[in-house]
Amino acid sequence: MILILILSLITSCISRKNTQYVLNGNYVLTKAKFFKIETKNGIHIFHFKNDSIEGVFTKVVDTSFANENYRKIKLNKKYTLYLQKQVYANLRTQVQDTQIIENNIVVWKDEMKSQHFVDCENITGNQINPRFTLLKYINPNPVKY
Repeated sequence: MILILILSLITSCISRKNTQYVLNGNYVLTKAKFFKIETKNGIHIFHFKNDSIEGVFTKVVDTSFANENYRKIKLNKKYTLYLQKQVYANLRTQVQDTQIIENNIVVWKDEMKSQHFVDCENITGNQINPRFTLLKYINPNPVKY
């Protein structure tokens, strides 16, 4: 009996491989590696993946951006990403032949195995804030009912 109790305690303390957390409906916090970064027609196209998802999002090329907290993104390095999904209102039928085009570049098609995200909050241009914290997204004055 004690052995079973000890084993269950040990297994409950082992971290899970869940690397994706849904925060508020259309926002996702995840740790992932970039495996491809393309720059075309004034946009960066970021391709990333982890154990649970593969995704793509874009950012505008911003050569004038300078912030000491941000670092240039490197391929195959794990980063925390604060992503925003596209929300579709009241879809009762399945959308077919969908593609997302930005600056005349096809960024995503429905036959791709990756998900499309409309934004990554902690990336500007091709730089990421590695000191990113969710504190600025937490409302210090919650609504009282």
